Amino acid sequence: MRCLPDCRFLVEAEARWRARRSRELAEAWLAWQREQPDLPWPYIHALAKILADFLHRTFATDAEVERALRDLDQALSPIILVSAAPSPLGRALSSTLVRLAQEGKVSREELRSAARALADWLSSWRILEDERRFVRALLGTYPPLSEEPGLILRP
Repeated sequence: MRCLPDCRFLVEAEARWRARRSRELAEAWLAWQREQPDLPWPYIHALAKILADFLHRTFATDAEVERALRDLDQALSPIILVSAAPSPLGRALSSTLVRLAQEGKVSREELRSAARALADWLSSWRILEDERRFVRALLGTYPPLSEEPGLILRP
């Protein structure tokens, strides 16, 4: 039986699913952080937050997120390769972050290292049974920002 997207049962089930995946992600990242403390962790966490913001607005699978991270790695590379066009998520991510790197607001090499490390880790954390495991974990870890009320007050 199909449920409407705003069905409260579907919304509650998705919230529980995201919370569980979020706990799994937190445990996995702690283990990863202990194994590789020399990675640019502030950049990895910032990249995860930015990805979550994008994923709240668009649907994507873990494979698409991994591809977007690889596209970002390529966009930040000093060597320009002629290859396949980047994915839509990769293009959106790159257009935002490459500009910050060009303006000197973030370190290009640290960001590139974070994107490469996160893509490599994601490829090992993905599972076939749930093609959105990482996406759900990010959405559970970083809930959407609540909209600020407008300045117009209505009686």
